Amino acid sequence: MAEKEFVGRAAELAACLDRAAAVTVVEGRPGIGKTRLLAEVARRAPDPVCAVPGGAPEFSRRLAHALGPESLVVVDDAQWADEASLRLLMALVARPGNDRRLVMSVRDGQRQPALTRLLHSERVPARYVTLPAFTDDEVARLLPGHDDAERSRIAAAAERIPLYLLLLADLPPHEWPGHDGGPAAEDRPLLPAERVLFAEVSALPEPERLVVQAAACGGATLDADLVQAMTVLPRATVGLAIERLLCRGVLAGGAAGLRFRHPLVRAAAARLAGRGWAAGAHHRAAAYLRELDAPLTLRAYHLEKSLYRHDLVAVGELASAGEEVLGTDPAACARWLGAAVANLPERMRGGHEHCRLSVLRAEALLASGQPAGARALLVALPESPRVLALLSRCEHTLGRTRRARSIAEAAIAASGKADARAHLELAHLELLDGDTAGAQERLRRIAADPSAGPAVQSAIAALAAIGLACAGRTGEARHAQQAAADGFDLLDDSELRSVLYTVPALCWASCFLDDDRRALALLDRAVHLSAPGLRQGLPFLYSARGYVLWKLGRLAEAAEAAAEAETAATRFGHHDVVPMAAAIRLRVLLATGDRSAAEQQWRTVDKMPRPTVEWWRRTVEHILAEAGLELGMFPGAVEQPVERTANPLLVARLAQDCRVALSEGAAAQARRWAADAMERAAATGLKSDLGIALLARATVSATGDDLAAALADASAAAVAFGRAAMVLHRGRAVLLVAEVLGRQGNFDAATQRIGEAREVFQSAGASALLRETTKAQRRLAGRRKPESPPGGRALSRRERQVAEMVVRGLTTKEIAAELFLSPRTVDAHVARVLAKLDLTTRAGIARRLIG
Repeated sequence: MAEKEFVGRAAELAACLDRAAAVTVVEGRPGIGKTRLLAEVARRAPDPVCAVPGGAPEFSRRLAHALGPESLVVVDDAQWADEASLRLLMALVARPGNDRRLVMSVRDGQRQPALTRLLHSERVPARYVTLPAFTDDEVARLLPGHDDAERSRIAAAAERIPLYLLLLADLPPHEWPGHDGGPAAEDRPLLPAERVLFAEVSALPEPERLVVQAAACGGATLDADLVQAMTVLPRATVGLAIERLLCRGVLAGGAAGLRFRHPLVRAAAARLAGRGWAAGAHHRAAAYLRELDAPLTLRAYHLEKSLYRHDLVAVGELASAGEEVLGTDPAACARWLGAAVANLPERMRGGHEHCRLSVLRAEALLASGQPAGARALLVALPESPRVLALLSRCEHTLGRTRRARSIAEAAIAASGKADARAHLELAHLELLDGDTAGAQERLRRIAADPSAGPAVQSAIAALAAIGLACAGRTGEARHAQQAAADGFDLLDDSELRSVLYTVPALCWASCFLDDDRRALALLDRAVHLSAPGLRQGLPFLYSARGYVLWKLGRLAEAAEAAAEAETAATRFGHHDVVPMAAAIRLRVLLATGDRSAAEQQWRTVDKMPRPTVEWWRRTVEHILAEAGLELGMFPGAVEQPVERTANPLLVARLAQDCRVALSEGAAAQARRWAADAMERAAATGLKSDLGIALLARATVSATGDDLAAALADASAAAVAFGRAAMVLHRGRAVLLVAEVLGRQGNFDAATQRIGEAREVFQSAGASALLRETTKAQRRLAGRRKPESPPGGRALSRRERQVAEMVVRGLTTKEIAAELFLSPRTVDAHVARVLAKLDLTTRAGIARRLIG
């Protein structure tokens, strides 16, 4: 952690430097920056600053000798000072004939009564300064090397306290204290900021030190009886130590019980305890909880860390606790089962119980996002249908779909019986592997199986929907998609969790079939159900969610979902999802970011391997081609296979080909592509396809000066996009309508449509598209020079010049810069223009002058 510049605290610093108060008391929570503020006060103070080490022999004589009549005395952590020291400081400040000042810091709630009494009795002018948590701007200045999302996560975890902000910024999130329910790892060296907290807990008297060590090992909240069992201290001693720790601010109290003031303090106490002492404390805690017949999950937390070998009672408790939480906390389950297996005696290695626990542990590892670890366990076990089924899931999670498929087939063959759920998983793998025909045939057979309950039947429809959509059989796909969505709505949470892996496929089908809002509702429910036991499916859910949100024009949320998908995919090893998430971020950047950022993201996505899943691959290639066209990096830069087969993005692909032909001057070819797009859109019956095809044909007509046809098609495209809830596409169609109207000379209607497009893009946060709208408005203004309207008072030359710039969409600052005027002068000209034209808003100037 490098030394940071002094950030914020301008008002508090000014108050400390103000000479009006003889004594300034700075109050705040531990870590809030009191010491840093006092150091800055000492650095900036115009008065002489004396430094005398506290506790030195003849301290008072040396201090009095060092102080001049105008000295500034800075005392940090004055809550630890005794009354005699405080009285000495007050006497030095309050002595007649001097202009000395005292600035001291104290922790919140720990101001000594003696300090308050002395300030009152000596009648010394005093000021109290309270340091609040950092604001968003101050956090950004303190952590300039992090993006907004990272800063938000760090700020939330650090409670916006500067010391904790600096510490967490130097740690990867998986090492943050409290991550996965425990203190941070103890194997790495101490960070500079951690040394401050470690020194604080190390300096505690022995009873308090033992209590904080036990409390750190005991869990997030403090149980006094459990702490007593872990420390073997008398009950009264533990109670007194807790009171003192509360007074010192190491612990904090509330309605939820006692806890450390911050997880970082708990991490420092856990590091102080050391593994040897902690192992004994955990063993004593487990024995105490066993006597109380406490829940197995409470005992397992301590048994896992006690390190006592070959304790079969502990093995049984760990195994039972692990099975209990497999579906809700698979990470804890994997740890507890790992501890149970490690504690088995040698004679039980390779036996039935060892294999059973290993299979359960592999399932838990897979569910908690550790497929490689699960696979390593499974390949060492004897083959069985259960082992093969789990191994197939591991291979799928690791991106090896074809191998996963062959293992799933072997698992079904080994079982020797019809299992609808096993066949459903295999059909899912066949779809992902591109075997749509094989998957559809298998789904038909499963649907006829009487053992397939409502959850399986709904999942069958979900997989059928995406397969049919990819095959271009839109009518059948829509029927299957509606059946699956209706079926999932009727399932309870437990039933839906059993087929949760099929939800992303259904939501992609829903997105391709213009049912985006229903897809979003299902995705939100699925994300909720994925926590905490099915997190390995989050990358697929978040990527689909990002795409749906982009279509709906919710760009900030789409970018956040794409970032979550990329993070989860990297964590869980789903490398196929990474290019999909990056492509969604590219799409958002095209609408919101600057051109250079979009170009950089385009290059990043283009270098990534294409996804193997058909609908992901088509989507990524489509986004690359679309973005390449807008950025001038296509044609030629994106090598797409010439696919004219039916697929859910065929109309969009034909529209792209139309734009490429226009850019090459091949108007006849562009018309043919537009006609093909219209024909395909009529076949699908989807409003999204109709809007895309109409917009392509309108662009061709506008290029060929067939303005009437262009206006009709662009207007119809805007309506179609509105019905499909495609916000940004609708805005683009409206903008084309405005440009055509302007070319026809209908400036009033064109101005209204530009305003409509501006509202669409502004509500979506599409700043890049807003800039396009402003350019269109300026082009419109350039077609006809504004003149004074009939019946209005004549505008002066300068007023007409300013009015023309207002019509072009320039702001006051932009007009002032172009005309070398002050913004106030520009506002005065605008006010006179409004008065002469009898208007109240700037928007009316364009309508009055151009119309």
